[in-house]
Amino acid sequence: MRRFFPNVYEGWLVVAASAFYITLVSGAINYGFGTIFEPLRDEFGWGVAATALAFSLRQEASGIAAPIVGTINDRFGPDRTVALGVVIASGAVLGMSLIQNIWQFYMAMLLVSVGTSSVGGPVGMAAVTTWFDRRRARALALMTMGGGLASVMVVPIAILVEAVGWRGALRIEALILLVTGIVPMTTTRFRPDDHPQPMDGIRVVGEDGTVAPYAVRWGIPAREALRTRSFVMLSLGLAGISFGTATITVLQIPYLQSVGISTSVAATTVTVYGVSSLIGRLGFGFLADKYNARFMLAMCTAMLAVGLALLPLVRTPLQAVAVLLILGPGFGGTIPVRTAMIANNYGTTYFGTINGWATLVRTLGSGVGPFIVGYTIDRTGQFGAGWLLASAAVALGFVGVLLERPPEALRAKWRARAERERARNSDTDPLRGE
Repeated sequence: MRRFFPNVYEGWLVVAASAFYITLVSGAINYGFGTIFEPLRDEFGWGVAATALAFSLRQEASGIAAPIVGTINDRFGPDRTVALGVVIASGAVLGMSLIQNIWQFYMAMLLVSVGTSSVGGPVGMAAVTTWFDRRRARALALMTMGGGLASVMVVPIAILVEAVGWRGALRIEALILLVTGIVPMTTTRFRPDDHPQPMDGIRVVGEDGTVAPYAVRWGIPAREALRTRSFVMLSLGLAGISFGTATITVLQIPYLQSVGISTSVAATTVTVYGVSSLIGRLGFGFLADKYNARFMLAMCTAMLAVGLALLPLVRTPLQAVAVLLILGPGFGGTIPVRTAMIANNYGTTYFGTINGWATLVRTLGSGVGPFIVGYTIDRTGQFGAGWLLASAAVALGFVGVLLERPPEALRAKWRARAERERARNSDTDPLRGE
């Protein structure tokens, strides 16, 4: 891609490659797996909670793997990490098409989570953050658009499931994920320190006519960042948010079916949810570059809490769309803003590791959310109490986000150290920085 587009800032190529594969992974797995929920229950006779537990295990295993994947990514680079993830994810989806009992289903889901952790958003985000400084949040917003666009794949996947069965659909998805994985493998990388293009693709010229030096890459070591009050509050806030968003992703279609909405219309509302999230991704992503990112994340969280509290009132497709137009932008905005906050607060040198630990805490919420709500449904026979519980969890996340404060002293310390290191390198190597 660098050869085909030599005049385009390479950071945007990394954004495009990551967005492309996130679209496929999210469409096939995050959204598409919702279409096999009922077929699995029909074939094997599993309960809602037992089936939803597999989705919870996928979320939780993804979180457990995230710190390891982040450390591998920081050390060996995103290109190798993505290659590993492509092989594992596509192989796991293929293996899922062969399951005969619920334990095999759980194991396949665990492998899927490991693969998607190594190829999905966290790895691409780690790469993108190194290419942008002033435009970081908007670059992340554009990259994560793939997650919203992926929702349009739900309808064709549902049609595919009806045409060839859920097993055949999974085999086709596995082949597509494997073949198309070459795009992110050959394009996604960290920004080299001596890259000839300026940071953000913008050459900054001072009043005296001199070109400002490129922004130095810096970072707070993970062992220090993880002990800050900022990290604890932000991670707990994200756990509350994910409790609600994961529950929506897994149980949206079954809930709408339970109130008499047809399967095809219910699948279409998933597209509404995903596409409307693009509004939040772009809008809040651009705003977070101009205004306080913490306030932007708090606004997104409030929208999610309100939307979840309104879900029990939904009885018609129009009502569902109205509520999803609150939930979608709120959910979408959290993705680029939370990532930009981590990069801004702790730097990009150890971003993969720090974001991995944040993901582990965050997936505690997404892991237990669908199961707890599913258990509530099995016990009561209704979704309403579960949605209100999810809303309360997101409200607690809202409090955590508001209590977060950046570690200013640590940021200044490690940024200054990186600046001194660059100055020493420039003094010893006259060609460096030309």
